[in-house]
Amino acid sequence: MRYYFDSRSGSCRRVSAVAKHLGIDVEWVSVDLLAQESHTPEMLKLNPNGKLPVLVDGDLVLWEAAAIMIYLCDKAGDTTLWPEGEARHHVTKWMFWAAEHFRQSAPVYFEENFVTKLTGAAPDTTRVAYAEAELRRFAAILDAHLAENQFAAGDAPTLADFDLAAPLSQMPRSFVPYDDYPNIMDWYLRLGAAIPAWAETGAELDRRLNQLV
Repeated sequence: MRYYFDSRSGSCRRVSAVAKHLGIDVEWVSVDLLAQESHTPEMLKLNPNGKLPVLVDGDLVLWEAAAIMIYLCDKAGDTTLWPEGEARHHVTKWMFWAAEHFRQSAPVYFEENFVTKLTGAAPDTTRVAYAEAELRRFAAILDAHLAENQFAAGDAPTLADFDLAAPLSQMPRSFVPYDDYPNIMDWYLRLGAAIPAWAETGAELDRRLNQLV
């Protein structure tokens, strides 16, 4: 399997953490998103969206982090991150909720509060204000859920937690106010303690992004 990734990406972090946690043997191919390397003709043949991550396993080409994470779990026969039966439906519920709602605001903060510093552009405060309203709407729901649950879909981490935690990866640079939600912050620390690969990929993401500034 060949895995195309950028360790500075929160989406790639999700897949990288799964691969490391499950001990899956992949060929790691680093692609520089900021240098537009995901838009080369070779990469666009694999993913016409020009985005990462991408996984190639024989004739199978997969994009989208959630799809790749599920595939890796199936490939490894893992039923901890990707449980069976009714538990799986709770995992997928939170994974879709993360994609549709919870993760929508974080990229706006990252682009307007971090990328603008690299490019010299002025932040779009109207865009940030809208993102904050959406963030607070959905962060309150997750925070209330985590007040009564150790992890998103039960007492142990699953792919749902990776999907939900990914936007917090950029918090030191994007200044998303997740720290206004103590249950979310406590859960994020629990995830890193329970899954060393999550903490490891977070440290590498921070190291590489800090090099930019």
